[in-house]
Amino acid sequence: MRKRGCVPSLVSYNSIVHGLAKNGGYLRAYQLLEQGIGIGYVPSEYTYKVLIDCLCLEEYDLRKAKKLLDIMLNKKGIDKARIYNIYLQAVCQIKNDVSTELLNTLVIMLETNCYPDVVTLNTVINGFCKMGKVEEGIKVLEDMVMGKFNFCTPDNVTFTTIVSGLLTVGKTQEALDVLFKVTPKKGFNPNVITYNVVLRGLFRLRLVNEAMEVFNSMVQGHVVADSTTHAIMINGLRECDRVDEAKVFWDDVIWPSGVHDNFVYSAIVKGLCRSGKFNEGCDFIYELVDTGVMLNVTNYNILIEGAYKLGLKKEAYQIVGEMRKNGVVPNAVTWRIINKLHKQRKQLGIEEKINL
Repeated sequence: MRKRGCVPSLVSYNSIVHGLAKNGGYLRAYQLLEQGIGIGYVPSEYTYKVLIDCLCLEEYDLRKAKKLLDIMLNKKGIDKARIYNIYLQAVCQIKNDVSTELLNTLVIMLETNCYPDVVTLNTVINGFCKMGKVEEGIKVLEDMVMGKFNFCTPDNVTFTTIVSGLLTVGKTQEALDVLFKVTPKKGFNPNVITYNVVLRGLFRLRLVNEAMEVFNSMVQGHVVADSTTHAIMINGLRECDRVDEAKVFWDDVIWPSGVHDNFVYSAIVKGLCRSGKFNEGCDFIYELVDTGVMLNVTNYNILIEGAYKLGLKKEAYQIVGEMRKNGVVPNAVTWRIINKLHKQRKQLGIEEKINL
């Protein structure tokens, strides 16, 4: 454009930079951004987010990311706290240890009278917890409680993040103390999202009894479980080899609650099939259909996968027939499993001839 004497407008620059960044050409987008600065170009906030995410997630290039941050901070009328938040969220995606960068950014914000909001501090705490530095995250939480951040107080997300971090590093008792003692003391009642995080963390540590106790506490606290809670419970029991308990939990808790969806159905069928109870998996699916539940293709595919692992060609095709009868169209995954079943049987046939 310049060779033809046509100077691109700021709108043109933004469109091209944004398009390149969004479609993987983030390095070229960054080069264009640098060229455009000379004519007063500053990216829009959304383009800035796309580009800085790429620089951190794909390139791990903090130098370029910080330069882009500085460019945005000099833009007139910008919400600086929000710009910092976008930067910090991108930095937290870097797999290396970025704890120093998180702290330095926080210090710079305070020194320049740009006070962090709860999103800023939750992001920093989450970054520390992801790196296993939960104690650093707790220090930030304590500073929030003491009013060191312009009286920016913690919220449920803050406490949930801390609990998740403690469970990730195996500090179960500390996590439960925050859940049942610290959080209520600070005036917050754990919500279903917090409980879901705790349950997932406990099952990851294979602490089934503790998970069941937390679920019971949730019910006693009148926090209504959602379908995610139920899927976590079923998946957790399944992964801890407690499939029979998962089935009882379905019968006694989930089905009567009326709060269940295809994710829950998939978790139960997967558990039954992987524990060698293929027929029970079939019965479960067909019982759901009889009660008027509309299943999806994934539910059926899990069952077909179970048939494949047992070499049951006839049963696999029967399930496909049931799908179609119930208005569910087989997809590419369905036929991929069926194809694997054909190859499996063909290989077995060849082996039988060789053995003869």
